[in-house]
Amino acid sequence: MAEFISSFITGFQTVVEQDLGKRFKNLKILNLYDGLVHYRFDGDSRELEKIIYFNNTFFVLKTMKGKGLSFSSLVGSVCSAKNYFLVNKGSFRVRFQNENQFAKVDKNLTRRAEDYVLQNSKLKLDRLSPTNEVWFSIRREGFAFCGELISKREFTEKNLNKGELRPEIAYFICCFAAIKPEDTILEPFCGYGSIPVQLAKKFRFEKLYVSDLDPERATQTSERKQLSAPNIECCTADATVLNHIEDKSISLVITDPPWGYFEELPDIEGFYINMFRSFNRVLSDNGRLVILSARKEELEKTAAATGFKIKNSLHTLVNGKKAGVYYIERA
Repeated sequence: MAEFISSFITGFQTVVEQDLGKRFKNLKILNLYDGLVHYRFDGDSRELEKIIYFNNTFFVLKTMKGKGLSFSSLVGSVCSAKNYFLVNKGSFRVRFQNENQFAKVDKNLTRRAEDYVLQNSKLKLDRLSPTNEVWFSIRREGFAFCGELISKREFTEKNLNKGELRPEIAYFICCFAAIKPEDTILEPFCGYGSIPVQLAKKFRFEKLYVSDLDPERATQTSERKQLSAPNIECCTADATVLNHIEDKSISLVITDPPWGYFEELPDIEGFYINMFRSFNRVLSDNGRLVILSARKEELEKTAAATGFKIKNSLHTLVNGKKAGVYYIERA
């Protein structure tokens, strides 16, 4: 089985482990770090490109573990063995990365690495605009690897509207929610529809209610083709009231409420208290909440004040801000 390494957004390693286990019977995780997974995969590598949350995926040439790892030792170890390259046509350049930052190294070391690729592949050297890259990477956990970059995420924040949640984060949140086919789900801060779209594309549920206080956002979301199913309803609604939702009719609220950084919310604690009280009314007896927020202290405080208890949480970065994903039930 060939070995691969893929990177993903920080904080979601337990979700990645569970999701990969469900997706592939022919995949075995060898090492799992924050934002990086090393695994064996006996299948078509193009299937890996379909995984929404993988940023960069590498075909592994060499891995090393231990203290005091250096680029010199990594290059030397790679050059001492024969390797084949998964992508063996086009051009390449060599890159060095130390703790997620690209690094400059001695020119002789770079040339040695380049000569190795030239001697063991049909790739041609192009330092300016190559079709392929070979990375030598050292991480702070005492893990290093050399890999051929076979796919990378082209989608960035530049492709999104301001404040729009990245689709891979929306997918992670949905995975974390442990959605059941019998769930009746509410997303009352839909914004541009990131979470509802992932729910509709990737998960099974009984019913989905989607809403936003902003009529324009609610309308834009309702017009997305993924949300045209008969068991999905979209409307304009205030999440602190939810007049269109009956008492105790929702088994799961999954949402990304305002943080007060991009919107005018002078009293974020008061806003969250009203939100939790509204959720408490519509939530079934065994219902749960999954909420993303960068206002972690305020969310934790107001959840406790309104009769809820945080059962689990993950911590990540969203738009450069420290944020938490919280799995919440009634206390």
